[in-house]
Amino acid sequence: MNIHEFGDWLATTDLSQAIQSRLWSIAAIQSVHILSLALLFTSALLLSLRFAGLGLTAEPLAQLAARSARRIWLLLVVLALTGALLITAEPGRTITNPAFYLKMCMLAVVIMLTLWLASSAKRVEKPTGVQLAIAALAPLLWIAIIFAGRFIAYTVSN
Repeated sequence: MNIHEFGDWLATTDLSQAIQSRLWSIAAIQSVHILSLALLFTSALLLSLRFAGLGLTAEPLAQLAARSARRIWLLLVVLALTGALLITAEPGRTITNPAFYLKMCMLAVVIMLTLWLASSAKRVEKPTGVQLAIAALAPLLWIAIIFAGRFIAYTVSN
């Protein structure tokens, strides 16, 4: 079974049909997805800014990082669930779309980088050059992910 056949099958499942047939469901799922992404971006940005010494200096870096990591993991679960529902609702629009795969690749990289930053914060007094570079790169990747997500609607699927 190739990806197109899988998408065709997925579009005929009861769950996909239920989501597609309710006028409000896709908008509601997208709203939760976008809100969760905004909250996750905020947590990741705060962590990056703190690494760079730009704000939130009253709280120890390790404490902020631990709190941010918990929030990021929770929001990643919400994003995975809502994302899976969106894919199920419109598989032809997503799983054959190059913008979707670009988004997923960047997501895998930025999750690793962000969580590495959070875990490395436990054992650092002053951030290293590598940590600062990753702290600068991570928000840019999150922004690119947001743009790639929006471009799914405007990119032609293969």
